[in-house]
Amino acid sequence: MNTTADVFLENLRKNPACPHVVIAWGEEEYFKKAIGKAFREKAFASGEEATEWSFQRDFELEALREAINSVPFFGGQNWVVLEDPKILAEKEKTGSRRAGVKGKKKGSTSVDELIRLLTDVPDYAFVYCICGKLDKRQSFYKTMSKEAPVVECSPLRPYQLQPWLRTQADSYGARFTPGAMNLIQEYVSAADPVPLLFLQQEIGKIALYAGERKLWQADDVTQMFSQLPEISGFALGNAVEEKKLDKVLVLLQEEKKKNGSEGLSALILRLFASLRRLLQVKEMMGKGAQQEAVASALKMHPYAVKLAMQHSHLFSVASLQTCMVRLARLAAESRQGGRTWARLEEVLIALINQR
Repeated sequence: MNTTADVFLENLRKNPACPHVVIAWGEEEYFKKAIGKAFREKAFASGEEATEWSFQRDFELEALREAINSVPFFGGQNWVVLEDPKILAEKEKTGSRRAGVKGKKKGSTSVDELIRLLTDVPDYAFVYCICGKLDKRQSFYKTMSKEAPVVECSPLRPYQLQPWLRTQADSYGARFTPGAMNLIQEYVSAADPVPLLFLQQEIGKIALYAGERKLWQADDVTQMFSQLPEISGFALGNAVEEKKLDKVLVLLQEEKKKNGSEGLSALILRLFASLRRLLQVKEMMGKGAQQEAVASALKMHPYAVKLAMQHSHLFSVASLQTCMVRLARLAAESRQGGRTWARLEEVLIALINQR
């Protein structure tokens, strides 16, 4: 069964039955951790003791066979975790050079043997297989997707974040106000994809900060996120978009003091991305596009689009393009020993002072 992480987690919560094999693959580590935690809690819901086995990258299939099929002492159960099996990265071929696999059929590959093990798991074993990538054209994916949940763990984009935020707040018996949600989405709009593990950690801090208060406001978000280095960069980009020169100069000095030369490149990239988005919005507006169409085309949250549309009126297309060229040149020259923070200040002042 091919499914996505959110759908799998919901089905696992609702259905009384628990699968004995789950395969999670993709780039988003948050979902892999969440699936592993939920799967294990479901498998051992009645408090049974589990014999734990862990296999990473390169391992012998005979050892995996023993882990899955060995009957635990005192009637317990087996919890087996496979992380990035190396054999799945190998090209499919006839025959196998791996040794130590009993009962192997002539002409079968190591992948074939792994499939046999995972499609014949006893009732007292639960296997969680975690992969970075899976080739949908190969036999492992095609076969296992018919036999067990194969869960794709794809990153979330900022415009997809609201349902996830609601789920996070629900886990604390709380909820975000619309303003708080919009602010979080603004903060992460420059991060594509969204760093969910990091964001989950910060939401935990909001829960501690709010305490018994279960309606989380924009001020709660600001209190927690304002301490992070990434947020000062966001605030600087926002001040540039709003043409608030005094605020830009203050924030620029804070960035220089906190991050020094090491943080300059990342800051230039964030500013470049912010201006590029502003330019895209302005160009689409020039062609008559409305907020909904802009949000759909640029995969942006509607609130972020609304702000960008407001800010875009403060700039000409030429001024945005000129500043982006200057930022790109500054990024290149700074790596060759050229002027850095002072030049960035000049570039931003020139942009803000243009009519």
